[in-house]
This record gives sequence, structure tokens and C-alpha cells, in this order.
Amino acid sequence: MPTAPRNYWRALWPSFLVALPAAALLFSAVDPRELVLFGVPLAFSRSGSYTVAFVALWLLCWAASVLNLWMFGNSSDDDAGF
Repeated sequence: MPTAPRNYWRALWPSFLVALPAAALLFSAVDPRELVLFGVPLAFSRSGSYTVAFVALWLLCWAASVLNLWMFGNSSDDDAGF
């Protein structure tokens, strides 16, 4: 049984916690001043690059969590079966 849409908002906090170390790992290997998109250097400042990358990673992690909830449902509804 699919979860209600309100449960999808519950995935924001865990995805935030996963996006933090993901952004740290990303920028420990990549210098934001050296980022190039389609052969053009990005016009973001260093902190702007950190912000855009973090938000993109947060949304990616949230989408993965929502997909997981959608595919496998919410275990709180099925506790009686396990």
C-alpha cells in the first residue's frame, strides 16, 4: 500500500543528514573554483558553489528516500505483519 504524501515530507530530515557528508566528500576532492559546465567556468563564488551543490545533493537524497517510501511503503502501517 503506498504511503500518504504527508509521509514524503518526513524524508527531508534524513536526506539532509546524508547530504551533509556527501557535500563534504564532494568538495574534499573538487575545488569549486575549478568547476566547468559545458566548457565554461561557473560564475559562482566558492560559497555559492557549496550552496548549490548542497541543495542539489539534498534534493537528490530526498528523491531517493521518497522513491524508497513509494516503492516499499511505510513500515509503521505494516507493523502488525512483522
